[in-house]
Amino acid sequence: MLIACIAMIILFSPIVYVISKYIKSKGGYVASIPIWITLLYLLSLGGELLRNHSVFEYFKWIETDYIRVSLGFLLDGVSYAIALIILFVTALAAIYSVTYLEHEEGHEAYYAYYMLYVAGMLGAVASTNLIQFFFFWELMLVPSYLLIAGWGYGDRRRVAYKYFLYTQLGSILILLGILYVGSLIGSFEFKDLVLVRSYVGSRELLLLLTAFVAGFGVKMAIVPLHGWLPEAHAEAPTPISVILSGVMIEIGLYALIRIVLPITSSKWNTCTGTTILMTLALISMLYGGLMALTQNDVKRLLAYSSISQMGYMFFGVAAATQTGIEGSIFHIFNHGLLKGLLFMVAGVLIHQVGIRDMRKLGGLATKMPITASLAVVGAMGIAGLPGISSFISEFLIFLGGYESVSPYKYLLLAFAVLSTGISAAYMTYFIRRVFFGPLNEALKDAKDPPLPMLIPMFILAVTAVILGIYPSLLLKYVIPGLEFVKEVLNP
Repeated sequence: MLIACIAMIILFSPIVYVISKYIKSKGGYVASIPIWITLLYLLSLGGELLRNHSVFEYFKWIETDYIRVSLGFLLDGVSYAIALIILFVTALAAIYSVTYLEHEEGHEAYYAYYMLYVAGMLGAVASTNLIQFFFFWELMLVPSYLLIAGWGYGDRRRVAYKYFLYTQLGSILILLGILYVGSLIGSFEFKDLVLVRSYVGSRELLLLLTAFVAGFGVKMAIVPLHGWLPEAHAEAPTPISVILSGVMIEIGLYALIRIVLPITSSKWNTCTGTTILMTLALISMLYGGLMALTQNDVKRLLAYSSISQMGYMFFGVAAATQTGIEGSIFHIFNHGLLKGLLFMVAGVLIHQVGIRDMRKLGGLATKMPITASLAVVGAMGIAGLPGISSFISEFLIFLGGYESVSPYKYLLLAFAVLSTGISAAYMTYFIRRVFFGPLNEALKDAKDPPLPMLIPMFILAVTAVILGIYPSLLLKYVIPGLEFVKEVLNP
């Protein structure tokens, strides 16, 4: 049934193209239909996931004397939460697009690309082998490039090309690693990746770890591989910024857990390996937060915030502990909620007042009280305040760092906790400059946006609060289904 859901989303691409020719931006409602159906189906699998800890579909694909590649789809403690947030955010972003794109042209192409983009992300997360994963990985890239180039802001074509070039260079490293792994073990199945350690020495494992971390690190925008992200997030159409930041870059982190950790855990889960990777994550946390503090453009501030938040998620995985990985998976979900909400707030500013420069904003809480309230929820969440879901996931990430084998874990944790103060600073800076203080006279006619923009924002905010109070609603699916991680870390 998973394969049918992904096929349905792909097949809706030409359908929504034709329908949108006649109903224009309202094609977003049509585009959201297969996404909602798939989301409801995944939610219906919750009981089976709790009983069996995984849901698996398998189909024969390529079988020769030398190599076998299946067509398989898997949901477990690692992939289930990520698949849910992909569908949840993209369904809401499609509805948000209805009003946001009402004055744009080419709605039919926008929604056709949008459907392929969603299918690529979902397929990558649910794949069970390297070839299938790489196909969907590349399927994410092409439509996202076209969406940025076609409906973005500023020098959008240059920005889109830069994004395409960066991610393709990362893909080359990933493909080389995939082909090398397949040639060693004669299989591309995820379940066989642990066999690689039996075929190669320490040096080869280190090269594989470096190549994969660099390749997936480009998509994750880990410093110093982040050069594409600030411009791409800032200049992409806002609904696509919601997806880029909220769910797409996190798929690179998922790949580290699913693909790289099983192959290289003997090099990763060591004092030196863990320390280096945790330090790399910490650099992203601090750099992204400090750069966010220097921004005047709302979307660029949120873009640099994404680099910082990606550092948190990488920190938990880099610690190579089950608790840290649980926290990172939960933080992927929470970041999708909160950063999706905040980018939608930025889109409201662009749509309603036509300004994204914080030096020209201020006092909007009196004119846009609902938007301001929702923005405060998002800002509190990114700052990691109790009562919002990200507080729980950050706590688990830091606890995972404490359990790591790094001899410098206390120093690394001290700087990691410091970065939460930086997050609070730039989020306070954002809220203060946009919604409080004296009202700019040019904004006296500002008002809250129409319901198709407000409702998705409200749903994201409420979900973040509910999970902040009752995190086990999601964690009950994540924690029991992490046998895969236990086996990898404790072979």
